[in-house]
This record gives sequence, C-alpha cells and structure tokens, in this order.
Amino acid sequence: MSKEINTRKKRKSSLGSRRKKFAWLVPFASIRLTLTLLSLSMILIFVATLEQVRIGIRGALAEYFESMFGIWHYPEQFWGGEFLHAFPLPVPGGYLLGGLLIVNLTAAYITRFQWTGKKMGIQLIHLGIIMLLVGQLATQAMQEESRMQINKGESSNYIERFHGVELAFSDVTVPNTQKVVTIPQDILEDGGTVRTADLPFKIKVKKFGVNCDFTVTPQGSNREGQAKEVNRGVGQTANLTIRDKEEDFSSEGLNFGYLIFEIFDGTKSLGTWLSLAHPGGNHWWKQSPKLSDFAFQPIRHDGRLWGVTLRSEREYLPYSIELIDVENEFYQGTEIPFNFESDIVLNMEKNQTRQALVYMNTPLRHAGKTFYQYQMNAAADYTVFQVIRNPSWLVPYIACILVSIGLLWQFSFHLVRFLRKNSNNAQPA
Repeated sequence: MSKEINTRKKRKSSLGSRRKKFAWLVPFASIRLTLTLLSLSMILIFVATLEQVRIGIRGALAEYFESMFGIWHYPEQFWGGEFLHAFPLPVPGGYLLGGLLIVNLTAAYITRFQWTGKKMGIQLIHLGIIMLLVGQLATQAMQEESRMQINKGESSNYIERFHGVELAFSDVTVPNTQKVVTIPQDILEDGGTVRTADLPFKIKVKKFGVNCDFTVTPQGSNREGQAKEVNRGVGQTANLTIRDKEEDFSSEGLNFGYLIFEIFDGTKSLGTWLSLAHPGGNHWWKQSPKLSDFAFQPIRHDGRLWGVTLRSEREYLPYSIELIDVENEFYQGTEIPFNFESDIVLNMEKNQTRQALVYMNTPLRHAGKTFYQYQMNAAADYTVFQVIRNPSWLVPYIACILVSIGLLWQFSFHLVRFLRKNSNNAQPA
C-alpha cells in the first residue's frame, strides 16, 4: 500500500514540475476552452449546412471551413428574418477553430498526461485526435481537385482544375508541333502588362473576372458592359456584351471566366481582344457556332501563327490514360444510374501499360493521384474523372488506428482490473 502511495506521489510531483516548466501552456490546456471550441464547431457546422443550399458545398467549404472566419446572414425565410437578415454575424472559421483545437489538445497532452498503463489509452486517443485535426488542415491546404475528360478511343495526358484558369498562347506555325506559353490566373488577377521571353509580344490586362454573363448583341447594335472596347477576335465578330458576375460555387453552377486584354508589338497595338473560358472545357460549339473560335483565336505575327484561348488551368502528366470503352447501368424501369464504368489503359513510362476498370467507389490510384469516376456520357462516348491529389491521405487512417488502439487498451485495462478485483473479493476469508 505504501509503495502505491509513493508511486502516486512521484507521478503528481512529476506532473507538477512539468506544469511549472510549461506554465505558459497551462491556460491553453483548459477543458473549458475545449468545450467552448467544440460548441463553436457545432455552430459552424450548423451554419455551413444551411449555407450549402444557397452557395453549394464548394462555396460553404471556401467561406466557412477554409477560412479564419465567415460572415453569416440570418435567413430571411426564418422567423424574424425580415429584420435580422440585415445584420452580418461573424462565425469563426474552420482554420481558426481547428488550429485552436490542435493547440488546446497539444497543450493538454504536454501538461496533463503521463505515459502510465492506466492513462496510456487516453494518451493514444488524444494523439490520434491531434493527428486527425492536423491531417484535415493539411488536406485543406494541400489537396488539389481536378478533372480529366477523355473521348472513347482517345487518350489524355493532362488534367484541368475545377477552379482557376490560364491564358494559353499556342504557336502552331510548324505542322505537327505546338509550342504553348501559359499565363496563370494569379498574374491575370494582378493586371498590368505581362512580358515573357517566350512570347514575341506583350500583353496588357485590362479586365479579368472569374465569372460573367454574356449575350450576343445583334449586329449594328452597340455593345455594352465590359467588352465595349474589344475590336479584334470573336468578341468583335460575335458582338458580345459582357457583364461581371460573382463566382458560383454551387454544384450546378457554371463559371465563365473572361479576360479583356490588348496585345502590343513594341509600342504598336495589335488590338483589344476578349477571351472566355468554358467551365466544361473548350465546348463552345454547344453554345453557338459564333463562339466556337474561342477555343483558338488566331493571331498572325512576324510570319508565325499563334492561337490564344482562356482555359481551365492544366497540369500535364508524365503518363496518359486511354479510354477503351464506357458503360452505364440504370435501375430497372428508371433513368437513375447505379453504376458508371470506364475501361481504360494506363500508358506509363518505359512503354509499360496497365489495364484497369474505373467505376463508382473503385478509383484508379497512380503516382500520388486518385482518379474517381465522376461523370459519363455513353451517347457521346466520353468519360470524366475527378482527380484528387492529397499528400496527407494516410494521416486519417493512422489517426483512426491510434484511436482504436487507445480505446481497446483503455477498455481492456479497466476490464482486467475489474475482473481481478472481483476475483479477490470472491476468495473465501
């Protein structure tokens, strides 16, 4: 008995000295802080769930979870909404709450917990939760979502971002060869004059927007909006009127990015141009024959032929995927699909190939990227993959394993102690 008491005293003394050593961490280890952050997290989830109806899942993620704080307006359709809707309510964001929870749990881990048999399970559970939070923050910071569209019988070696565009100039003067120079969105957003040694002319960005409304104005009518000064290319021939519009984050939303720019050869102007980015790729022929040339607006300069287009940001891969066949199955008597399948061949380095079947909940994993079956059009014979790059994808699995081991250890430890105590009490005097 005295030995057990001495052991407890040593543990308390060790814990007390650790708290003195890390005295500045003690306030961050408060249980009240933990409960407050968890309560605010529930409020955040509630608000973001309501906002998904208005701005979609992607918009709610960007506004509330991938930020330090968000601004919420009380819905007008709720009780008292006609009065309360006008007042902006700040809501702590996912980065703020997640970061504070990591600090809180880490501080508690350092100042409060000890590696003893009795507490080891709790320590493993807390360590797993810390890893889960860190992994989620890393996922939001590093994960990239893209798409790859492939026509049946063809192959593709690039993916396109769901959000983000680039201005691409293609030199197609020499047959069967193509030189592409791209200007990313962050440079376009900064505006000003863009110069690069890969282009024989310079670009002056006049107006850039991530989304717009556009209409074909009847010939002879004056253009309105952003495109009034456009005097070259499709913007002029189609007589387009452009009006700026906020980015639509909803799942059904279509964002048509636009760019108005002037090209200069030294000090000589080669005209003011308009370029539009189609959210589904360069499928302008579906909108109107007049807009089909947005996929390639020709520019002739010093005996060379260049084409310019505003397109989704691309990433070229060191391998390609060929689509052999597509198949979609529907529930009997309905048009509701229950399975999409893409029969593909992965063409890798050194002429190595690998055949695979990609269907719902069975993705293709290769070189750090995961290809999920996203959309399909069997009539048009093409498929679309959602491509995810998540360097921290293993962290949640490791965290769940640690939490499971901690729960199993804690349950087993107390169960053994309970059985031993009952066994000792059951022995005859």
